[in-house]
Amino acid sequence: MVSPIRKFSGLGLVVLAGVLALSGCATRKYVRTQTQALEPAIQEAQNGVKENAERIDGVDKRAQQGIAAAATADKKADTAQQAANTAQQAANAADKKADTANQGVQTANNRINTIETRINNLNDAYTESGKETVTFANNSSTLNAEAKATLDKLAGDVSGQRSGYMLELQGFTDSRGSEQYNIGLSQRRVESVERYLVSKNVPLYRISVVGLGKENPVADNKTRQGRSQNRRVEIRVLKSTSGRQTN
Repeated sequence: MVSPIRKFSGLGLVVLAGVLALSGCATRKYVRTQTQALEPAIQEAQNGVKENAERIDGVDKRAQQGIAAAATADKKADTAQQAANTAQQAANAADKKADTANQGVQTANNRINTIETRINNLNDAYTESGKETVTFANNSSTLNAEAKATLDKLAGDVSGQRSGYMLELQGFTDSRGSEQYNIGLSQRRVESVERYLVSKNVPLYRISVVGLGKENPVADNKTRQGRSQNRRVEIRVLKSTSGRQTN
C-alpha cells in the first residue's frame, strides 16, 4: 500500500515539472518577442555604424587627397620660386649689360662730339693743292707695292700739319661688269686706300671717300692699257685758303 505522503510527493513533482515546463516556454516566447521588437533598432544601429564607417573612409580619402594636393602645390611653389629667382638673375644681368651698353653709347657720343667740334672748326674754303693716283689689278682692291709707296709719301707730306687740309678719295673701275658690281668694287678700293692712310696716322675725320664705279674714265676702256688706267683711286689734297694751316 502506497503511503499518502509518497503520493503527495509524486504529485508535487509532476506539478512542479509542469510549472517549470510552462515557465520555460513562456520565457522563450517572451525573449523572442522582445528580440523581434529590438531587431529594427539593431538593424538601424548597424546601418548607422556602416554609414559612419563610409563617412570616415570618405573623409580619410579627401584628407589624403588634400595632403597630396598640398604637397603638389608646395612643389609647384618651389618651382615657381626657382623660376622667379632665375628670372631675377637674368634681369640683373640684363641691367648690367644695359648699363655697359649705355656707357659705350655715351663714350661713342663723346667721341662723335669731339670729331664734330674739330670738323666745325675747319674752314670750308679749300682749294686743291695736289693730286695722287694709285691703280689696281683687275677685280682687285689690294694695294700693290707701288701704290703703298705713293701713299707713304702722301701721308708723310700731311703728317706735319695738324689742321688746314682735307683728303678727298674717289674710287673707279673700268667699264667691264655690271654697274652694281663696279660700284661695290670701287668702294672697296677707296676704303682700302683710306685704311692704309689711317694706319699712317692720317686722321680719319680729314678723309672723305666715295666709290663711283665706271664713271669718269681717264683712258679708253677698249684697250688693256686704258682699262688699267681706269682701275684707280684718285687722292686730292685740299688746303685751306684761310691761312689757318698749322705746322
